[in-house]
Amino acid sequence: MRFLSLPIVLLLLAGCAPQPGIGDKERQEWGLQPIITGFAPDRGEGGKYKLRERVFFSFTLSRPGYVTLVTMDSDTTTAVLERNVQLPAGQHTFPLATDRNAQGQATYLVVPPLGPSRFRLLYTSTPATNRELFRGKLSNEEFNRHTRAYLSEAPVRDVAETWMEAVQ
Repeated sequence: MRFLSLPIVLLLLAGCAPQPGIGDKERQEWGLQPIITGFAPDRGEGGKYKLRERVFFSFTLSRPGYVTLVTMDSDTTTAVLERNVQLPAGQHTFPLATDRNAQGQATYLVVPPLGPSRFRLLYTSTPATNRELFRGKLSNEEFNRHTRAYLSEAPVRDVAETWMEAVQ
C-alpha cells in the first residue's frame, strides 16, 4: 500500500497547483506568436517564497516590443505589476535593474495571501491602450477574456504564464 499512497498524494498536490490558462487552443484563437521564452521566477516555476522575500522574473524576447506583467493571487485578485514596458530583443529580468525606489533597485515582495500566484507576461508589438483591465477578483475565464482584450489591438502578440507559491 505504501507505493500506491505516493502517487495519490502527488495527484492531490498537482490539483493544488494553478492550472495554466494558456493552452494550444488559446494560442491559436488569440493569434499568438512565439516571442517570449523562459518566463519564470528566479527559483523556477512553482518556487516557494516566504512572505516579504524578494522575487525576480526572467524571460527572453525574440523581438523588441512592449511587455506587461500581470498577477493573479490565490484569492483571484489580479493586479498589473508592469505596464507597456518597451524592451529590446534579448534576455530581461523584472523588476528592471534601472527601476529605482528610495532604497535602490525596485523589488517585488511576496505578500499575502498565502498559496499559489499566477503571473502572465503579455507581449505586444505596439503599446496597449486599455488601462481598465486586470482589476479586482477575476475568474479564470475573466482573466482569459481580459488577456484577449488587452492583446486585441496589437498585430503581433504573445503570452507566457508561470507561477510561484507564497508560504509561511
